[in-house]
Amino acid sequence: MRQKIRIAHLTSAHKRYDVRIYVKECVSLYKNGYDVSLIVADGLGDEIIDGIKIFDVGASKNRKERFLVTSRKVYQKALQLKCDIYHFHDPELMFYGLKLKKKGFKIIYDIHEDLKEQIKIKEWLPIFFRKTISTIFSSIENYIAKRLDALIVPQPYMFKNYIKINNNTVLVENFVILNIDIDLEEKNYSNKTCFHPGALSKDRGLINMINAFSYLDHDNSLVLAGNIPENLLTEVTSISGWDKTEYKGLLKFNEVQELYSKTSIGLILYNNVGQYYLSYAIKLFEYMLHGIPVIMPNFGEWIEFNKENDCGINVNPLNPREVSEKINFLNNNEEEKRRLGKNGRNAVLQKYNWKIAETRLINLYNILEKK
Repeated sequence: MRQKIRIAHLTSAHKRYDVRIYVKECVSLYKNGYDVSLIVADGLGDEIIDGIKIFDVGASKNRKERFLVTSRKVYQKALQLKCDIYHFHDPELMFYGLKLKKKGFKIIYDIHEDLKEQIKIKEWLPIFFRKTISTIFSSIENYIAKRLDALIVPQPYMFKNYIKINNNTVLVENFVILNIDIDLEEKNYSNKTCFHPGALSKDRGLINMINAFSYLDHDNSLVLAGNIPENLLTEVTSISGWDKTEYKGLLKFNEVQELYSKTSIGLILYNNVGQYYLSYAIKLFEYMLHGIPVIMPNFGEWIEFNKENDCGINVNPLNPREVSEKINFLNNNEEEKRRLGKNGRNAVLQKYNWKIAETRLINLYNILEKK
């Protein structure tokens, strides 16, 4: 029996039960025989759950403290644990990942998003400096990334770029866990409720969705499960489509699952900025898992994805009348809703589920273990 390899996942920004980090990666690695620790910074204390040891270095008061103080605390805790492999998830940990590498540890950088593109739309950065900051960040990231043992990315497009920087780059997509048993023949497709869970902002389509509902009758409803920043909430409540909107705020996992079962159309109306031209959004696969047809953008990878899987309708997110017409079309064609929903679920069962992505994650660890 082999000695358990000690590994630690490091994050200074994500919550301890983050779906990608904890629910998928840490749990999968533990079930495959690894001794797994997770270092977080949320102020909730240490604990052991599902066999995974969680170490808390304390929550940050603000973004500046997170970058300058908390990230160093995460690094110091990592050194104390003396693991064989360290797997970090936040760009502010890059320098510490490189320091750990220089000390002889094996290091994986899990790149959750194409940050050089996202920097260009960060509202908290001065607009005139975003492009310069993006260029500087990209240079630093490339320098460090090529010196680490492996990179993990969630998007095929990102894989094509990062494999040029580090030839040990692995695609581990944000596919869904197959834990929902649904009989689509029993699913109610007659309701006129659209759903959008997760982060809500202008670039993530909040105003686009509410504008579309300005053109719909009152028997239609839009359910939003996520947090709307206070300044944006004041703006969107003045849009006429708001009177058909149910704003739920942040919900627990089981509450979101309940809403999936009660809605029959999923919305993804991102603006064509940053990395939102990429189609592999976790929300997309969650809709598909639940047999919900998706109204999605008509740009970037979204067009080819829907052409391949026939699970929804592509629209111009900035054209509220077009979006409303497609919502009406689906609501007036229940069998088309069911057909698209069934296509989406079948695609998830066959090729977009976590079991497939998990295999690549475990293979990477097996390779690093033997190096």
